[in-house]
Amino acid sequence: MRPVHQRSFEIRVPSAIALGVLVVGLCAAALPAGAQDTYGDPRAPVAGKALGTTIHTSDADELRYVVLKRLTDRYADEKGITVTQAEKDAYVKSVQASLRKDRERYAARSADLKRKLAAGGLSEAQRRSLAAELDSANKTVAALAEPTGSPEEIKAARDQVADAFIRQWKINQALYRQYGGRVAYQQGGPEPIDAYRRFLVEREARGDFTIVNAALAPAFWRYYFTDSIHAFFPAGSKAETAAFAAPPWLSK
Repeated sequence: MRPVHQRSFEIRVPSAIALGVLVVGLCAAALPAGAQDTYGDPRAPVAGKALGTTIHTSDADELRYVVLKRLTDRYADEKGITVTQAEKDAYVKSVQASLRKDRERYAARSADLKRKLAAGGLSEAQRRSLAAELDSANKTVAALAEPTGSPEEIKAARDQVADAFIRQWKINQALYRQYGGRVAYQQGGPEPIDAYRRFLVEREARGDFTIVNAALAPAFWRYYFTDSIHAFFPAGSKAETAAFAAPPWLSK
């Protein structure tokens, strides 16, 4: 197992940088709602089946993502997991506060770099390095700018992200409480890796999903059985205990 980085782990709403990654992932995870007999291009080979859905793909990661989406949707229904508007409002408020802090931090860094460059007395290598960092800081400030659009559109988009994040966090919390195990630190927040593995093994055993294309099985399971690709919270640490103790968007 890869050693955990020697730093403290903080459970909180994702920073603005991590949020960008998270939003992309959440948008990609939005499968059509409702029962679906077939997923993917029917001309592609059958990779597996999950709760009545036949999955056509040659990509193990896509197979895993569809299987997980089907199974966790069912699991959320079984556990009565829902997201309220009050929760979405609290999440959006917390994320907006985080975005403001990041904007201020990068804007301050940009101003400091400009002062250093204007002061002169730098070697060519130093000047190039500071100029590259300034360009990066300015791009980050621009990326963190408030979105454009009507207030209704912006609210709808933020609510959609909030709903997806909160729902996923509640699913992770429920899985961790039921199956236990180690928790890995990801950009978007803590992930109960062992709980997911135990959940998937259990659901496969009872026939909720099958991997039809055996060649995809090693890559399908790799994420849950390969410790070296994860950074785990120290076992028994306060960070591990706090990972799913309370909603991070309500933490101070």
